[in-house]
Amino acid sequence: MLPMKAAHALAVLTALLASACSPFEDRVSATIGAAARAEHAQEIRIASITDFKWDTMLVFDAYAPRAYVCQALAVPAGDCASVVPFESVDDGIMSLAFVSDGKVVRYVRHGRRNGDFAPSPKGQAIPASKAVFKVVLSDPEPDGRRRVRLVLSEA
Repeated sequence: MLPMKAAHALAVLTALLASACSPFEDRVSATIGAAARAEHAQEIRIASITDFKWDTMLVFDAYAPRAYVCQALAVPAGDCASVVPFESVDDGIMSLAFVSDGKVVRYVRHGRRNGDFAPSPKGQAIPASKAVFKVVLSDPEPDGRRRVRLVLSEA
């Protein structure tokens, strides 16, 4: 078994390599996926695996309309397309918004294969200190892979 720091470093390295292979996904998504699949992972503290300053995050389901996302983030209509540069048009893609001092600092395309935030904390601004998600693995699929669900912790 690897020491905790080594396991975390390995997860981050894996995420960086994975993100280099996926032009449609943000490295934050890849890092979340690597952390969720790390051996013995039970929970993920999103603030500890991001490398930028933010105070709240919001999770948007697949197919969330850009207008809805911008309204939830209090982004003026004229700035909407630049702040929210894409709409999720794929069942396997969610969006994560990271906000600092009332401004969106990162809007992330998140592949559900990197962890499905289900049930999604809809429209809920989650403070960085409470953005802790339990890692729940599914039973193995026919191909042996396990789906990862990320469930917001109550504590």
